[in-house]
Amino acid sequence: MKNKTFKILSGMALTAMLALPAAASASEQENGIQTQTQGKYTALQKGERVYVSAPGGQLYETKGPAQLGKLKDLFVIFKDSPVEAPLIVVETPGQKELKVFSDLWWKFNDGTYEDNRIDAYDSGRIFYEAKDKIVSKTAHHYAVQEGNEVSVMTANNYDDLSEGFHESYRVDGTLRGLVIYDCCPYVVVENNGVLSIHGHGDTGLEQFDTINLNQ
Repeated sequence: MKNKTFKILSGMALTAMLALPAAASASEQENGIQTQTQGKYTALQKGERVYVSAPGGQLYETKGPAQLGKLKDLFVIFKDSPVEAPLIVVETPGQKELKVFSDLWWKFNDGTYEDNRIDAYDSGRIFYEAKDKIVSKTAHHYAVQEGNEVSVMTANNYDDLSEGFHESYRVDGTLRGLVIYDCCPYVVVENNGVLSIHGHGDTGLEQFDTINLNQ
């Protein structure tokens, strides 16, 4: 937790560029520049790239053909806690689903984690329509629709998937997406036209945020 806080507050890279107002002007939008804010975090769209920052500077950015696209939303999990994390939803050209990106996880710390303000991690997907089942890219988690509920499953042994899965939690709603952050699953469900993201928090199962794709 201390390392994460240090990363957010210590760096000053790109601070000037990221210190933009919360809402972009009409001329900025015409030039492909727009911003979204959520709490202390800002997501800046500049061309096809998105830069995510906190008050101390940049945290990560999208880059490369698989990550470039239009910023749809910025949301936060574990708000107001030492481990809160901002994630972005990006519409990438030619894809049938939206991609979710985050900062790198603790497991990627090779001694340069606190200084890495560039790499974004491909954390998951959100679909335009309801899904019966969504499997994470590493296959360690999946979410499945069961009646009016969504069941989220986690591998019993991350090193040997043949040992099966157990249910981590279930939540009411229609399955629309699955996000993995720090090796834990967070499910996106739809209820009455509203998308929300859920997962285990300090008090058990929580709704962390809502997601607006109409931006």
